[in-house]
Amino acid sequence: MSQVAERQRRLSGVPSGKRRVWWHRALRHPLFWLTVILLPLYGFFLHDQWHMFTVAEVFDDGTQTLAFTTETVKQAARLAAPTAIVYALLFIWLDRFRGQNVLVWILTFGWGAAASTWFSIYINTWMGQQMATTAADADTGSRAAIFSAPFTEEATKATVLFLLIILMRRQIVSRLSVVMLSGLSAVGFAFVENIIYYGRVITYSLHNISVANPEEAVRELVMLRGVYTSFGHPLFSMLVATGLVVGMSARSRIVRIVAPLGGFLLSVAGHMLFNGLSSTRGVDQLRPHWIMALIVVALIVVSLVVSVFQQGRLIRHRLTDYVEGGWLSERDVVVFSGPFKRSNYLWKSLFWGPKRWWYSARLVRRVTELAYLRSEVTRGVTGEGGALRAHDVLEEVEALRPKALSTDPDVRLLGWRKPKVVPSKSTPQAEYPGPSGLGGNWPAR
Repeated sequence: MSQVAERQRRLSGVPSGKRRVWWHRALRHPLFWLTVILLPLYGFFLHDQWHMFTVAEVFDDGTQTLAFTTETVKQAARLAAPTAIVYALLFIWLDRFRGQNVLVWILTFGWGAAASTWFSIYINTWMGQQMATTAADADTGSRAAIFSAPFTEEATKATVLFLLIILMRRQIVSRLSVVMLSGLSAVGFAFVENIIYYGRVITYSLHNISVANPEEAVRELVMLRGVYTSFGHPLFSMLVATGLVVGMSARSRIVRIVAPLGGFLLSVAGHMLFNGLSSTRGVDQLRPHWIMALIVVALIVVSLVVSVFQQGRLIRHRLTDYVEGGWLSERDVVVFSGPFKRSNYLWKSLFWGPKRWWYSARLVRRVTELAYLRSEVTRGVTGEGGALRAHDVLEEVEALRPKALSTDPDVRLLGWRKPKVVPSKSTPQAEYPGPSGLGGNWPAR
């Protein structure tokens, strides 16, 4: 491998063409160092929050806070888990074309659940103390929720997006990837936040006789936060992601700066309005605003569905370029560019064994990478290094084909479909008068 080619690959941000052992590749990959650094930090953040809520705080006048018990945290986690699982699966499903590494999903979810909540608790607590007054009608909690929490929470949730985009720019190639990452971070944040809110209600209900039906009180809060307003944090984070996508795809330097900032401010404004209405109005008064919020969510969902089909069309057009060059077949374009056909292909490969499924999934990822490489080359985003990487991927695709599931349409879940036997029609022989004494129809001379 020449030094010029390696330099072109490095400038284009594509992997090196040199053969290296697995541990050498791991040490050179940003994801390895992100995992080594962030996972211990997540453990520290979660342990500190555990200590914060399970150990009672004693004040100067002798009063103390109500601490969570281990059973309280477990019960709250069980109540918060269904919402987190549903939203996490939804955002992972959006990452269906250029799927991220599982470690990226875990680190992004963990950032929202551990780092973002830890920073937000301390910053919001400090801001609430600064906003505290001695007036009888002062509402410190509402002030912090309206004026501090939106800025703090949206900034901390979005930090992981900037970190991943800077270090793993090659893997984050579409709007869906950025939206998926922002959604996972928000889901992790909402999961831990719901545990804290549910734990508070459970603890308060058990220690206060004024609560006639503790189970009913907990159920109402679960329905409110886990169902009716569960879209809040993902919605605001997706606004930040939209600004990032616009900035990433823009050629103007001004737009690259203004678009992410505008998306962040828009998410803060929506979060501020959401918290303000929730803090100052009752449930019945919130119904019209809740319906308007659902309309906004529906519009965003529609736009995401449209984006899924747009990505499929982009992959189809770019793979067609390789078909014209003789590198791929028309069947490859049909199978690997359709959202449902790709899923059906991977689903069928599951029934052919885990090894066949593994190679099939790798084949899908490599063909998808080909499409995005071609898209970047045609848009002038990457240089000669992108073309060199495309040749490497094409060689890997050819090596994976014998090991992966065939793309032939006759492949069933558990075997090949038997070919239909079509009776052949015998061609009648021409009736020629033969010479005398010979059998058969021979042409006369």
